[in-house]
Amino acid sequence: MTNDLRVARVRAYAVQPRQTLPVRYHGRMEPLQPNVEIVRVTLENGAEGEASAFGGFPRRDAGWIARELEPLAERMIGCDPARRAELTQKLLSEAGPGPWGAISLLDCAMWGAYACGIGQPLYRLLGGYRERIPAQASVDAFDTIEAYLDITQRCVAMGYGAVKLHMKTEPDFDVELIRVISEAYGDGKIRFMTDHEQQHDFDEAVRIGEAMSKGPFDWFEAPLPDTDLDAYVELNRAVGVDIIPAGNTVVGLENWRIGLERKAWSRLRFDALNVGGVTTAIKAMGLARAMEVPVEIQSYAFGPGQQVNLHVMLGMSGANWFEHPAPSERFDYPVRNPLVLDAHGCVGASDRPGLGIDMNWDDVEANAVVIFDSAA
Repeated sequence: MTNDLRVARVRAYAVQPRQTLPVRYHGRMEPLQPNVEIVRVTLENGAEGEASAFGGFPRRDAGWIARELEPLAERMIGCDPARRAELTQKLLSEAGPGPWGAISLLDCAMWGAYACGIGQPLYRLLGGYRERIPAQASVDAFDTIEAYLDITQRCVAMGYGAVKLHMKTEPDFDVELIRVISEAYGDGKIRFMTDHEQQHDFDEAVRIGEAMSKGPFDWFEAPLPDTDLDAYVELNRAVGVDIIPAGNTVVGLENWRIGLERKAWSRLRFDALNVGGVTTAIKAMGLARAMEVPVEIQSYAFGPGQQVNLHVMLGMSGANWFEHPAPSERFDYPVRNPLVLDAHGCVGASDRPGLGIDMNWDDVEANAVVIFDSAA
């Protein structure tokens, strides 16, 4: 019997979507123009899986995933995605500090392609823990209190039950914003999170964390460099709000175990798109359950990347919130059936096989500034 689920073709694209304007994740940075880097895996039976990551940032210029993917592609052709975890583990063990981005996206795309090939939504293949999850609106950094209040009011009016604020990262301003938010939303019906993109020193972080401890805040994200575990341990002792890292640099099961055992963080944070794919995400979710801490998965991404992490959250227990870029239209690309907030402030995946998304491949092919194709 032949196996028509084997990998037949691997492609990668870098695109700068027309509808995606420059973004600002903290007040000390200039706006950056993000690109989307997409990996597409096609099986012999025509089933496909896809995943995406950001490009256009320092050290991640347009086409960085395609360049990482090219030397791996030959090994992928003919592989059985039913053995995707074995393949990913082998690639990661050989990679050292190398192409983790491409390996992560390949793994995610193989999971999606395999689920598509057997006619199952990915989240059901992962366990089918639930159908929907509450969404938080993740908003940019602004320069005025009024701008933060305006975007917050708009997000609440859209139905979000939580808002994550990318902060200006000026301590006086941040403390004042926290005070204003606490007064306006002190009943706790709307929850808040703040993201500081690793911009503070320890004393600043303590001051901000103490202010947050008195308000409707679920967590204090990335106040310090992720690599400074000693400072995180002390900060977690000093303030009364949950602490989480950015989750992009201190990755891997052993690093996560050490951070959680030392109580550097109150919750585990990671992104399947850069830690080794869905294969590693499954292990991370298991670690968090074993250590009895919540998981907050980073799902701020373009359309395919959002969907990968959503399926992980729906497939297994542990996550509390889906991080949804707001306004969402900027990052829907290139998905024709993007995520839509329901009347209860939740998002859910399609019941179609794989990721269940309708990709606008014509636009991707026409507008890509970099393309890699194993069939070329």
